[in-house]
Amino acid sequence: MYDKIVNAFFNELKNDKLIKLPESFYDDVRRYIWNKEYGSEREYRRIPYYIRELRKLRLYKAFYGSRENLLEEEREILEVIERFEDISPLKREEEEDKVEKSEIPKPINTQRHIDIVRVLTKFPEFTDGDRVYNLDKNDIVSLDRRISKILEKYKIVKRIKGESYENEKKDKEVLPLL
Repeated sequence: MYDKIVNAFFNELKNDKLIKLPESFYDDVRRYIWNKEYGSEREYRRIPYYIRELRKLRLYKAFYGSRENLLEEEREILEVIERFEDISPLKREEEEDKVEKSEIPKPINTQRHIDIVRVLTKFPEFTDGDRVYNLDKNDIVSLDRRISKILEKYKIVKRIKGESYENEKKDKEVLPLL
């Protein structure tokens, strides 16, 4: 039975449409687990994963595509979801049309202020969650203002302002951090 479960999962994953499963598939799986017919502890731990992911995948395909080859148990789950969300297949199509016709909102400008700084002392590599920074002495880099203020407070960097920036630019190449 374990091989049937694994094969069903991977076959469902490979196909765009719902594969044909025996109507008693989930009952057989429950019986297999309850009767402890599995071969090893590893199989016992992996079976719930395969079944859970198989069911999610099949429900997703059925919710957004054809419901052919859907098992009765899966149909009942979809009906409960649609009743809960008050979405029938016809209403779902109408909602999708409304979304397509509605205006796409303009993106919000989330760009932060940037400071150009000179590194005064070598500093270990660090990250802000998006980028990794590696600061060497005398580098001139652009940093997010929040980071540059913290580093400036501890005298690791010095902010370059106005005309002094132009002087610095002549001496050193400006290196943006990626």
